[in-house]
Amino acid sequence: MKLSLSMWSLHRTVRAGGWTVIDFLSFCRKEGIDSVELLNVFWKNQDRELDEVVRYTRENGIQVVSYAVGNDLVSASEEGRSAALREITDAFPVAKALGTSVVRVFSGSLHPGIAYDQALGWIVSGLSEAAKQAEEAGITLALENHGQLAGRGGQVKDIIEQVGSKALRSTFDTGNFLLVDEHPSQAIEPLLPYIAHVHMKDFKRHPEGRYQSLGGQTFEGTVAGEGDTRLASLIERLEASGYAGAYVLEYEGTGDEAEGIRGSYGFADAYNRTHGEGRS
Repeated sequence: MKLSLSMWSLHRTVRAGGWTVIDFLSFCRKEGIDSVELLNVFWKNQDRELDEVVRYTRENGIQVVSYAVGNDLVSASEEGRSAALREITDAFPVAKALGTSVVRVFSGSLHPGIAYDQALGWIVSGLSEAAKQAEEAGITLALENHGQLAGRGGQVKDIIEQVGSKALRSTFDTGNFLLVDEHPSQAIEPLLPYIAHVHMKDFKRHPEGRYQSLGGQTFEGTVAGEGDTRLASLIERLEASGYAGAYVLEYEGTGDEAEGIRGSYGFADAYNRTHGEGRS
């Protein structure tokens, strides 16, 4: 199990310090991290930065395993839905330049005044068109379990099956299921045939946690292996199923983000030692 690092794991540090993507990659190089996920939300000027980032990753032996966009396909206006689709398809050449064929996507949020079935229809329609273009571009779209519309394992499975394209798979986010009151050990079973990408995230119940589930439970992000997701058993299940994609750390805890990341890599090292594997 080789761990990669999502730039989102440092989102508070990035925003407070005005970091660029190069600053993040420099952090990774100093920490000995050679595998990352980048996000479109962190570009300051993509056209100007992309070539520099590509050069930096190549010169420093850093692999970009995935590229993430934050699209929302649920909009009452056709213009808004078209913009969300463009956000996905505009990511294809960027991902290719970065050396990855995996683009993490969202479904969208359930906004006031929009019925669930209508929102779902827009999601399936938008992802169907995105998947058609992704097939032509050699891209795999990986739909993350996130929010009320695609938060549970069955919801993600249904969307993937309605779209019916091999270019649309699942990003299995281990932590997000807790926020829709489903344990990831249950959610994983219907999704196993579709998982192409994993976000390794841990949450634990906390009376003052910043994250509230649909059922009212409060959670806080924590170091991998210290929360309620039972990460080790999830990894074992994925490995037993033959999963060979990336394990991307999304640390969302409080306190010093760099320390939380180091602790999470420590969990990965311990897991690999226990399971007779090399360094993560």
